[in-house]
Amino acid sequence: MCKMKNIRQIGKFLKNICYIIKIVFQAAPGITTKMIICNIFLGILVSFNVYIWKYFVDTAVISLESGKIGAPAFWLISLAVCTGVVNLLTKLSTYYREIGQEYMNCKVANIIMGKIDELNMEHFDNPKVYDAVEKVSNESVARCISIIVMLVTLLRYLTTFIGIIIVIISLSNTIAALMCITMIPIFYVSISIALRQYNIYSERVQNVRLADYLKEISLKYENIKELKIYNAIIFLKNKIVCIYEKYIAEDKKYKKRFLYELTGTDILQYIFSTIIKIYTVFKVITEKGTIGDLTMYISALDSLENSIRTILDSVASLYSDNLYIDNLVELDNMRSGMEDTGKRELSSDFKTIEFQNVSFKYPYTDTYVLKDLSIKFENGKTYALVGSNGSGKTTFIKLLMRLYDPQKGEILIDGVSIKEYSLKSIYKNIGVIFQDFIKYPLTARENIGIGNVEEMNKLKNIEKAAKVSGADDFIEKLKNGYDTLLQKEWDNGSELSIGQWQKIAISRSVLRNSGILILDEPSSALDPKSEYEMFEKMKMLMRDKMSIMITHRFSNVRIVDQIFVMQEGKVVEFGSHEDLMLKKGIYYNLYSLQADYYK
Repeated sequence: MCKMKNIRQIGKFLKNICYIIKIVFQAAPGITTKMIICNIFLGILVSFNVYIWKYFVDTAVISLESGKIGAPAFWLISLAVCTGVVNLLTKLSTYYREIGQEYMNCKVANIIMGKIDELNMEHFDNPKVYDAVEKVSNESVARCISIIVMLVTLLRYLTTFIGIIIVIISLSNTIAALMCITMIPIFYVSISIALRQYNIYSERVQNVRLADYLKEISLKYENIKELKIYNAIIFLKNKIVCIYEKYIAEDKKYKKRFLYELTGTDILQYIFSTIIKIYTVFKVITEKGTIGDLTMYISALDSLENSIRTILDSVASLYSDNLYIDNLVELDNMRSGMEDTGKRELSSDFKTIEFQNVSFKYPYTDTYVLKDLSIKFENGKTYALVGSNGSGKTTFIKLLMRLYDPQKGEILIDGVSIKEYSLKSIYKNIGVIFQDFIKYPLTARENIGIGNVEEMNKLKNIEKAAKVSGADDFIEKLKNGYDTLLQKEWDNGSELSIGQWQKIAISRSVLRNSGILILDEPSSALDPKSEYEMFEKMKMLMRDKMSIMITHRFSNVRIVDQIFVMQEGKVVEFGSHEDLMLKKGIYYNLYSLQADYYK
């Protein structure tokens, strides 16, 4: 059983190595090839160096008697040339490695962002996905480059090993075998330490991610005022420092233990190495070899020892890096649970969208948020979803946008399952103004243009979208107008109020010009005047679309054709404002509460 497990681990190790080689060559084929060639020549030159030293010493001894310096001068010049070439190739290899690392950084970022785009929302309900992304972001770029460097180093020193072992075998097969055997304990200890270090890292990753996230919160411009007033910075600082100090204390114990283990194996190896060299001196003397022979064999033993140590260290490093690369392989192999097999293209002239007996619960939970929900919308009409927090309004919208699929029931567009339509065409036909919209650290133009990337460079269209939301009033007063960078955290950046940011978010949706418009508390951060002006403009925008508004402010719902009142995942009332007020049910009570408050 144990043997099969080890075979599987070796298989996985080799598979991961092949994966890394593939993506490194994809990222920088030319740079990687040059780096490999440099290191092959470096390995060959080390072997040449040993022979050059032998001939230099032997000719130098002869020259001391003859007085002729031609031969030793030739070998000394050869040695200088060899050393110069080695230094040049080493610098070139370092250059290629550093450039390759930049290419790999770009490649891994491309993998991460591409995978975030590919995966459906269900994956992001799982904390393990965030842990995997964190591990990939923090470790995988360096580890990928480390694997390539180690593979190239392995190739270099294997070349050296072959050349040197030929030299030592000419003296004694036993010496060559003994030198290889003495390195095994170091290899075993290195592998053991690598595995323990990875296990420590994996146990800590979520807490370290928490510490990094708390630091990120503390640096956000809009957060600083609250943190200062509540004196929360000290609390967060203590929490962050507590995490780090705990791991520092643990690391002292771990690293001290690792130090003892490595030092013990080094001492044993040095003792064995010295004994073997003494035996080599004895053998050369008894066989009446030259001083050059003695120099060559001792130098060869040092080179062999260094080669074997480096080869074993490279294998241990590969094993260690492979543990971290598992995260990149795991992330790259993740597939969206929501299959985009739809062949139909959703156009803006659809007729109806209908939920039939839909029930839904979020992944990794047992409670249904929507329960046997049936509801129908018609294109060209406006709707509002109202109800208390947790009634299922936002979840309903997520299903409508097909960010999730329901566990029970069906969602139909013109009588056809939503799964028959391509995701791309669904997303293209939905414009959303989220309550928790994103504040991008981009220019005002880009912040609006991101709502429809194809329109990013069409300033006139962006300006029109800004006028609908009222964002044009403050954008034109910014230092560089639509080309002003937003957010204070960046050089020359301008900060906006939350209400101004919300107008930017509304402009994004306007620019999208989609067939379905979803408004999630679109005016929550606006003052009454701005809210009134925005809804006057939104009436025009909503006229030719199927528009759905989620709101807690009932002063806005009069502009819609039909209102759905949700409670505990079900629609409990529906109708126009006037119809619902006449029923004097849940809607009537909610509306009256707000009306009384304003009175």
